[in-house]
Amino acid sequence: MKNKARIPRILRAALLLALLFYLSAPAVWATPDEDCAAGRHQYAELRRVEATAMEDGEISYLCGNCGQRYTEILYATSHLWGEWVTDSPATCTEQGTRRRTCTRGQIHDEQGSLPALGHNYLETVTEPGCEEEGLRTFSCSRCRDVYTEPIPATGHAYEEFVSEEPACMTPGLKSFICENNPAHVYEESIPAIGSHAFGEWQTRIPAEEGAQGLEIRICTRCGLEEPRTLPALPTLPATTAAPPEPPDEIPVLDIVLVGASALSLGFFAFLLIPFFLCFAYIKKRQEAVKRRDELQIEVDKKYGFK
Repeated sequence: MKNKARIPRILRAALLLALLFYLSAPAVWATPDEDCAAGRHQYAELRRVEATAMEDGEISYLCGNCGQRYTEILYATSHLWGEWVTDSPATCTEQGTRRRTCTRGQIHDEQGSLPALGHNYLETVTEPGCEEEGLRTFSCSRCRDVYTEPIPATGHAYEEFVSEEPACMTPGLKSFICENNPAHVYEESIPAIGSHAFGEWQTRIPAEEGAQGLEIRICTRCGLEEPRTLPALPTLPATTAAPPEPPDEIPVLDIVLVGASALSLGFFAFLLIPFFLCFAYIKKRQEAVKRRDELQIEVDKKYGFK
């Protein structure tokens, strides 16, 4: 009975010794992704030490096929982080990376990202012209990225001015000046009116016996003078004035007075009166002919008559 009772004890002791021998054997540590000598790792948790606020813990894993082990660190729950350190700075379009190191327990890092900065565009404008497009240029002050946008041409804004008014037979001129750019100018002709606005005929040289006269009319718009000749008056034959008829009744006193006067002046009056009348007529005729000739010369020079 004693021998039968010893067998389970011996088995338990053998198993314990085998376990102790296995645990005391040199450990072959490995990472989870290393190849297993038996084909494929089959890990089982062997030992766990929970992390505290101040100290790291760990979990040990054992492969049942090849006996390899690996350990996973459980970091202390209360980190003691240092300052962030930038590994790669962020750009306008790409994120950067940064890290910080915890010095509590086993030293380990935490990775972080830096957001992309985005572009900081500065605008430059090339003003448009009447016919040329402008340009709006955007340049990033950080990465020098550039893009442009066209600005439509403004087009002309012409204002009309009359440079020369049209006359009766002469065209006028009007100018168009662009308000956006005074250098842009063009001109157009204004048609002539096409007719004169003459006033009434005015006599400049009266017609006389045997000599033509002259009359003109003036355009009220352009001042042009249009002449035309007046036909000469017909020459009348010379006539002798008939003596006055005596009155039907002559008073006696008048006869006496007239007789007395006639005795002293009758002879001279008879001779001198026709002479003076003839001289005055000839003188007036000469002056009229001279004036007509002067006016005719003046008109011929002015209007090109021959």
